[in-house]
Amino acid sequence: MGENKTLNLISLGCAKNLVDSEILLGGLKMTHVSLTDNPEEADTIVVNTCGFLDIAREESVDTILQAAELKKTGNLKELVVMGCLSERYPEELKTEIPEVDRIFGSNDHRQIVSFLTGKEYAKDDPLFFRSLMTPNHYAYLKIAEGCDNGCSFCSIPLMRGLQKSRTIPSIMHEAERLVKNGTKELLVIAQDSTSYGWDLETKVYLSDLLRELNTLNDLEWIRVHYAHPAHLSQRIIDALADCEKVCNYLDMPIQHAANAILKSMRRGLGQDGIRDRIHRLRDAIPEIALRTTLIVGYPGETEDDFNSLRDFVEEIKFDRLG
Repeated sequence: MGENKTLNLISLGCAKNLVDSEILLGGLKMTHVSLTDNPEEADTIVVNTCGFLDIAREESVDTILQAAELKKTGNLKELVVMGCLSERYPEELKTEIPEVDRIFGSNDHRQIVSFLTGKEYAKDDPLFFRSLMTPNHYAYLKIAEGCDNGCSFCSIPLMRGLQKSRTIPSIMHEAERLVKNGTKELLVIAQDSTSYGWDLETKVYLSDLLRELNTLNDLEWIRVHYAHPAHLSQRIIDALADCEKVCNYLDMPIQHAANAILKSMRRGLGQDGIRDRIHRLRDAIPEIALRTTLIVGYPGETEDDFNSLRDFVEEIKFDRLG
């Protein structure tokens, strides 16, 4: 088992999923498994699924079903599913799509490589150095897995578990390797990047990590994603302002701006608190570009709630909004 396989990897969902796919590809790099971009040429397909939203779950199921069809019409002998959807609904997938040969979770890279190759590997094996799926000039840097926030609309803690931050030396080791291989921009990601390090035995903060990353020679840009407004402390704002390699940009989903909806969402901060964080950011970094995402049509949202959100958006004038 595992000799001379041709594998097609389909990576769905967010940037954090993409990093998981890159780690898996790194684990396969020195094996007898060859890669193809064409599913019809593959005898093995791995689908890295997303399970965050209904539309993402539907896309994941449709992709698995399309791959399963290739068992009838193509060369496909082996169909493997990993990621958030399989983490949350493993039994349902086994029952509903029996063509799936094996189901793994989001972080089962070692087990997946062992299954595909028939050999045992340790997670810290050098094979697991990532094989980037992005252009060489930028790479995502995942600094934590899981989430401790209990947002009412989000299933991430159910699928990914509670937050598990990586240590700064571990992150720096990976960052140094990426920069040595030509990466010019690091995109810092986690489910909640602003709570990074709180769970470590020796507590550290995102600000500490940014100041370390800022020392890397040959790195030009650092971009921070997935900031939580309730956890955007002044020490983080100061680090964003002080570190010359950190871009004047922040991705900070506010989700809503009506106090009743924010309370129902369990976001930990009302409209005035969000406004305060934005004002402090703009005072410290006048040129900063802010990107955010919103949820409309949330259960119980009234017209007054929607108007409150609309008025807030008009007041703040975000640079990017989704």
